[in-house]
Amino acid sequence: MSPVLADSITNSAVNRLTSVEWFAFGGVGYAGVTSEGEADFKVVLAQPTQTALKAFEKLFAIGNPQAKSYALSGLKKLAPQRFRELLATTTNSTKTVEVMRGCILSHEPLREVAKQIDQGQFQF
Repeated sequence: MSPVLADSITNSAVNRLTSVEWFAFGGVGYAGVTSEGEADFKVVLAQPTQTALKAFEKLFAIGNPQAKSYALSGLKKLAPQRFRELLATTTNSTKTVEVMRGCILSHEPLREVAKQIDQGQFQF
């Protein structure tokens, strides 16, 4: 794949993730399919490390709370120290994340979702 095409695919995934409807890993909904957010997350994660890191940083900076959750998940894997720095910024957050687990949608504080990411409760 050419670098230009890879950048285009990554940018498209990040753009979709900035306003993703819910944060989810694993099968969701009655059919148990992979969410669009998880699919886009995996596109970003599959890029060269520096490209993925830049994308996750951007996502954390400009995305909705669900996007921030995906960004934290990616950074935990690729840059644990940076993940810790951003995790600390969520402790006083009043933002709410829409989390889909199976076919159950819940509204959870970003600070709690961030803790769950830190504890490895979301597998990808």
